[in-house]
Amino acid sequence: MHELTVVSNIFKIILETAEKNNLSKISKITLKVGRQRHLAPDLMKFAFDSVSKNTIAYGASLDIERVDIQMKCRSCDIDFTVKNNTYLCIACGSANLETIAGKDLLIESIEGEV
Repeated sequence: MHELTVVSNIFKIILETAEKNNLSKISKITLKVGRQRHLAPDLMKFAFDSVSKNTIAYGASLDIERVDIQMKCRSCDIDFTVKNNTYLCIACGSANLETIAGKDLLIESIEGEV
């Protein structure tokens, strides 16, 4: 379960940010997670519950917004969203693609009390 490692690393950043902003309690965290990361939101939430015990983030809600995989075809220059894990251009069928979105792993927001 690589979700635990990912969430543990994100959690360190969350706690550092909370400390810099003098938060005494974290109530909500919003993440943007690209589908190309292959992270399961349910497992991420389970891992978050585990790593947040006995911290100022215990009991906080973890909202995960999924980011679709967007590709740009280098052959015909069209942008498209990947469907059904099909990594071929929808216009010309080329596999010469560049990922323009979907690898994201971003802490969108941290809400809490000072």
